[in-house]
Amino acid sequence: MLFKHFINDFHLLSPAGRVLVINGFTFNLGFYMLLPYLADHLEQDIGLTGWYVGAIIGLRVLSQQGLFLVGGTLGDRFGYKRLILMGCAVRILGFALLGLGQSLPALLLGAFCSGFAGALFTPSSQAYLASEYPHQNQRQKVFALQNLTSEAGMLLGPLLGLALLSLDFSLVGILSASLFSVLLIIQWRYLPELESQQKTAKNRPVFWQQWGSMLTHKAFMLFVLCSSVYHLLFHQLYIATPHEVRVVTQDVTIITWVFATSSITGVLMQMPVSRFVAKHLGTATGMGLGMTIMGASYLWLNLTISAVPALPFIICALFFSLGSMLVFPLLGAHVPTFCQAKELGSHYGLYSCIGGIYAFIGNISTGWLLSSTNLSHSWVWFGLASFGMLSGLLLFLQVTSHLKNQNTALED
Repeated sequence: MLFKHFINDFHLLSPAGRVLVINGFTFNLGFYMLLPYLADHLEQDIGLTGWYVGAIIGLRVLSQQGLFLVGGTLGDRFGYKRLILMGCAVRILGFALLGLGQSLPALLLGAFCSGFAGALFTPSSQAYLASEYPHQNQRQKVFALQNLTSEAGMLLGPLLGLALLSLDFSLVGILSASLFSVLLIIQWRYLPELESQQKTAKNRPVFWQQWGSMLTHKAFMLFVLCSSVYHLLFHQLYIATPHEVRVVTQDVTIITWVFATSSITGVLMQMPVSRFVAKHLGTATGMGLGMTIMGASYLWLNLTISAVPALPFIICALFFSLGSMLVFPLLGAHVPTFCQAKELGSHYGLYSCIGGIYAFIGNISTGWLLSSTNLSHSWVWFGLASFGMLSGLLLFLQVTSHLKNQNTALED
């Protein structure tokens, strides 16, 4: 039944929409095939010290999160399809270098290219999808479909990477790069140029004026500052939760169960949850409730069940995934309500860039707090829950006010 619903929804998409939804699966399949095992490969196979491993991993994150705004602005100016293709090409080079490289310069270049590729194609992919579906309800549905396929890629990628890892890490790099090569060809062949971009290409302000306009747009910046808490909470599933698993149980297989639970729940429930939001909750309530549930999910980590030590972590992952399914498609679909179609790339870029800053600060802060011997970890979980609840409330109020103002403007 679930598969039938997905096929029906997928069939109703435009040709460009189908390509971009498939992108979500392939991007994550290739990405999570390689990245979860990169640090271990650098340390165990190549023999790099922890400092160099951290520098390589950190450069990949910085080159992606820090350059999202640049990538989105370039997409507005030169075309979303062109930037998507360029991002695929750069990631092919980056993953090939990470898989085959043995020297530090080659690995650093591979890390930079793989990160910068995400900064090139992610904002443009989101902006293209938003341009293809200008109506809010349609946009929310297609973003939910893309999130579903992304979760599927996130689930299968590590499994395929683990299977190849038993042979050689270079095979992981080669296959990851090959996937993006296939995707590059498919998008070059089947993703049409966006006509609305071609018509407005000559009527764009210089980029610093565009950036200044975004930064002084109070409603948009308030939305971004509230919604970026999503990225802070999301990355703790991959930073704080594994740390707590090692502290509580020493059984690292629980980490795999946590990620698998989150991904499988997303694949099975994303579309039913999105339909429930559209029918019963609405955008503002869905965002507020989703962010609150995401934050509150970490409270389950206060429980200790000696008979089944994995249970609190799995329940946390279930609630976390439910909150994410509620809020994530709504956030992406809501960005276009703050700008004209010709500025979508830069707005998605700034939205992702600030989200990356939140994630970076959150990772450092929770890492420091969890490593402290003088602080109960319960305070960390209560802190994350408080962030989720506060941002959920502020999002509900801000989005309600913004949508009300939009409706009033339309009536006038």
